[in-house]
Amino acid sequence: MPTQPDPTHLSRRQDVAFYVLLNLVGLLFFSLVRNNSFWHGDDWEYLIQALRIEGDWREIFSTRLHQTFQPLPNLIFFLEFQAFQLDAERYYLFNVLVHSANAFLVYKLVRTLLKDRAIAVLSGLLFEFAVGNYGKSVMTVSGVSDLVITAFTLLTMLFYVRNELRDRGALRTRNFFLCLMFFALSLLSKTTSFSVIGLMFAFNLLFREQTGRRLLDANFLAFAGFALAVLVVKLVAQGAIPGSQDLAVFSWSFFKNYPAYLVRMVFPIHSSTLVTDAGGLVRFIYEFATAIRILIFLCIVSYSVFGFIFGNRVIRFFIAWTYIMITPFCFFRFPSDWLDIRFLYLVSVGFHMILASGTVLAARLLYQKPWRRQLPYVIPALFVGLSYFVLQQLDSNYERKAAAPQLNSIKGRFYEMYAKGTETRETLPKTDYE
Repeated sequence: MPTQPDPTHLSRRQDVAFYVLLNLVGLLFFSLVRNNSFWHGDDWEYLIQALRIEGDWREIFSTRLHQTFQPLPNLIFFLEFQAFQLDAERYYLFNVLVHSANAFLVYKLVRTLLKDRAIAVLSGLLFEFAVGNYGKSVMTVSGVSDLVITAFTLLTMLFYVRNELRDRGALRTRNFFLCLMFFALSLLSKTTSFSVIGLMFAFNLLFREQTGRRLLDANFLAFAGFALAVLVVKLVAQGAIPGSQDLAVFSWSFFKNYPAYLVRMVFPIHSSTLVTDAGGLVRFIYEFATAIRILIFLCIVSYSVFGFIFGNRVIRFFIAWTYIMITPFCFFRFPSDWLDIRFLYLVSVGFHMILASGTVLAARLLYQKPWRRQLPYVIPALFVGLSYFVLQQLDSNYERKAAAPQLNSIKGRFYEMYAKGTETRETLPKTDYE
């Protein structure tokens, strides 16, 4: 009598196959950017930082870059520099591989919460195709900091969810240990720890019937206390709030940034050289940009309210994910109409799950219509096409920026330091590169 295949073993094989697929898709989708050089000022700042770390390991803890405490991204970029030196293609290749790993983590998180492989697969693919964030973090060498914190956030939430659902919140479990470890690593990256705490609170609130645990249980309070203690230590050590001059806590900027970021996930076209150089069709669409943005924002708000009232707990959680993760970025001022879609990298996880869920469930409603049931997949396909179009425009723009004279000053500083050799770099004067 033939033996039945082990479901666990089969699931692992499917996961491995999907992870390989994501890497192949990522390498193909982002192939046009791998021949780019260092184009962003932050890329050169990180290279200078790597030279400084060679001379003094304490530079890992410098808050010079982005005015924040992020020793782990500094260390990772330093190790990249030791391995890749000035071969920019390898940095971009590394970014793509980390991005593909993040897409796989999105798949695992959705699968853990929803138990629906089709929705999880589509969510992972949409993230791989950079829908909603349009790949700017992957296309910037210094974007590795965004990729790293996203990986730690996804891993933290994945093991937190597993510990709450499978282990009933027990403290002496593998899932709790891994959750704590990745949460601690996230504290050594960008300051998104309280966004993670917000996600934990949202999970406890929405899944309390399934877990049978209190809203403010011991696990949540332990993580919140740990994050607060680390924040106090950071503030005492740094003596000031990093980037405080860019904050807009109680101002019109916050209320303007909030809807603007939400709309950017769906409609990333805004006033820039990307519009003027993109052709007649894009310029024609941009003529109606204001009306389109208002309509999209109303649709987002309507769906959020409708989904929170009538959706299942997983839909509600990922709606909450979108709003929680976008909030910290809205406190920063930006000039004119410009917003950095790079910040949407982690935010867009919720958008992917909502889009994937709506597509798959709509297709299932049409199961008796073999041809029509494929129609819902047109929507995510259009988003993938939009993402690739934006990626092409960004790539052309970045190639021009790499050769722009505005970078000559910081390039000169880097090559001066680089030429002096490792043995003399620690004697160079400390200079802020703002």
